[in-house]
Amino acid sequence: MDYFFDWPEDALINVANRFLADVELPNDELRESIATNMATTHLSIAAANKEFLDLERRHNYTTPTSFLELINFYKSLLGKKIGGITNQIERLEFGLGIMQQTTEKVDGLSKLLEIKMKDVEIEKEKTDKLIEVVTKESGLAEKEAEAASVQADETELIATAAKKKKADADAELAEAIPAMEAATRAVDCLTKDAIQELKNLGSPPAACVDVAKAGLILLKGEKKNYAWGNSQKMMNNPNQFVDMVKGFDGNNIDEWKLKAVEPLLALDFFNFESMKSKSTAAAYLAAYVVNIVKYNSIYKKVKPLKDGADEAEALAAQKLGELQVVKDKVAAINAEVQKLKD
Repeated sequence: MDYFFDWPEDALINVANRFLADVELPNDELRESIATNMATTHLSIAAANKEFLDLERRHNYTTPTSFLELINFYKSLLGKKIGGITNQIERLEFGLGIMQQTTEKVDGLSKLLEIKMKDVEIEKEKTDKLIEVVTKESGLAEKEAEAASVQADETELIATAAKKKKADADAELAEAIPAMEAATRAVDCLTKDAIQELKNLGSPPAACVDVAKAGLILLKGEKKNYAWGNSQKMMNNPNQFVDMVKGFDGNNIDEWKLKAVEPLLALDFFNFESMKSKSTAAAYLAAYVVNIVKYNSIYKKVKPLKDGADEAEALAAQKLGELQVVKDKVAAINAEVQKLKD
């Protein structure tokens, strides 16, 4: 069993003084008082320990470590308190310094204000004159803005009309697209072998001769020689013939060509279904002629509409450009007015 004996008060005071030696205090008398208080506090536990033993029949001991912890706790708490007070002192000193500087600046500003008030009177006169300029410029800006608004309304009407014309032209032109696509598909189906087979016919069916005649008129511009031999000459090189068909301008077909092929197109057999039993190449060529002529008739009907739409779009673009110039002018005037106001 370990026995703990109480330290004498002098020993406790000496230990406290030793550990408090590095603490900055106003004088040694205060340090001695603190050390004595620590010793007294530590020794007072002995009486409490006896009372605890009598009541609870259990031992409680105070040790040198607990006394050292008391000293360390005091030093720690003292350090925190001193640190907090030091911070408050520094803040107070800083605040007082700022107040002193502010007071000095206020005095300086008061003197400067007296001078500035004279300048203010001069500037006030200038401002009155400037207000007159601003009023005048603002009135000019309002007039320009009103003119720009009127022009914007006119331009909007022109642009709307141009869009409608373009939409109408596109709608009409859309009717021609299926015919052009059908003609393109017919050309794509024209093969070298099929043309070679048609060209090599010594005595072709009359329907094939008529289909070839339509080809001579449209592709070669032939007006007289519609003999089968001339058609064979046209198809002499199958690849070149296909290229000639593909390169044919369906937008611009001479009126005499259209009139020349019109009787041929009116024939009952002049279509793909009737001709495919006679010759594959002739059938596709017939389909091409029928659809390219149909496309051309629609295109020529739509072209004036398209030209009108293009002109309307050009006019709208011109008016928009003119309107933008006016808007830029108004923006420049407003910017100048705002600058004057600022």
